Amino acid sequence: MKPTTRTELIQVALDEGSAVDAGSTVVASVTVQVLNSLLTALRPLIGMLALRALYVRSLHLASASFEKPSADLVSTEELLAHLHQDLVGRDPAPARDAAQSLLLALVNLLVSLIGENLTDRLLHKAWGNLSVAKASEVKPS
Repeated sequence: MKPTTRTELIQVALDEGSAVDAGSTVVASVTVQVLNSLLTALRPLIGMLALRALYVRSLHLASASFEKPSADLVSTEELLAHLHQDLVGRDPAPARDAAQSLLLALVNLLVSLIGENLTDRLLHKAWGNLSVAKASEVKPS
């Protein structure tokens, strides 16, 4: 079944690397992998400072339970390591919910900034190695 909304696309992307009943360590690792693919595709387009701002804003929109990364965490690797630690410290179901919220917040921010068509193309570029990206068109969630 092909995903038809961005929410479904995110759920399938997170399911690609883990079972639904996976522990929080697996959920955290898969989330970081999926997020890193998207951030890697974005970095050449917007630069590191804008990428960090977009990521921090997504954390803020996703949930008040995410800690804002400290200013000394500059690289993508440091930011994602911080996220990984945060998610590992949660029970599996809340970790998965937080991961989905974060990815959806980031995708929705992209839609508001660059539009649906460009966002969908970017998602396909970032997650092209995942079976979720095989859908020809993704509708808004």
